[in-house]
Amino acid sequence: MSDRFDAAIPVSDDEIARRARRRLVRLKAFYGHLAVYVAVNVLLHAINLMTAHRYWAIWPLLGWGLAIALQASATFDWPARLLAPDWEDRKLRDFVDDERRKAGMAAARPPAPARD
Repeated sequence: MSDRFDAAIPVSDDEIARRARRRLVRLKAFYGHLAVYVAVNVLLHAINLMTAHRYWAIWPLLGWGLAIALQASATFDWPARLLAPDWEDRKLRDFVDDERRKAGMAAARPPAPARD
């Protein structure tokens, strides 16, 4: 089942909460995996540079990096979110919110621009 919300199908508050919790679990798992990836690869590179004449530590870095990229794609819903028709509007609202926060203003979201 997809985590995307379909405006034509009513979704209960329990379902919304369940989806949000599932996204949070996936996000925490991704950040944990990323932290382990960085730590282990730093250690592997240190071992490689201190002991070997041949540079082999790049292979675990690249192989595991591919797995991290795939997990990031699933976690952050790439490329679907980037290719969605409303991506530009959502990103513009995010930037406006960021600028308001920087300026110390209330972060009330403006209405979405009308699409022709």
